[in-house]
Amino acid sequence: MIYMVYEEYKNKYLDTQKKFDEILQEKEFMFAKTQPQSPNWDKIGENGNQITNKFDNYLVDKESKRIDERLAEIKSILDDRGKLLALKEQELRSSKSHIDKIYKMKYVDKLNISRIVKASNYSRAQVYRILDDIKKTIN
Repeated sequence: MIYMVYEEYKNKYLDTQKKFDEILQEKEFMFAKTQPQSPNWDKIGENGNQITNKFDNYLVDKESKRIDERLAEIKSILDDRGKLLALKEQELRSSKSHIDKIYKMKYVDKLNISRIVKASNYSRAQVYRILDDIKKTIN
């Protein structure tokens, strides 16, 4: 059953997207600290200037947390996972297994039950049984 491997690849791809988003959010949070804000009167120096340079702190934090390196690496992983997923989708589309075909129509092509019944020549009840079996294996 190719659909099980496809589902595994899809879940890994989605997990990688979440990790990519987490790193981006970390970078955005760090950058947001550099944006103009009202002065913090506790940290004002004698000459009226703020003691710290926010942008320098941002650059130091970004370098120490290796944000750019991590982003480049996760982008590479995401691209590779996307290629694997696309290859597995092609394999799924060319599969002769009736279960793979039903899975493809429901979860990849997003067809409703009526269209799946017409395309597969199975009864509505049989399509529901196959989809129930698929749900049990992927969950």
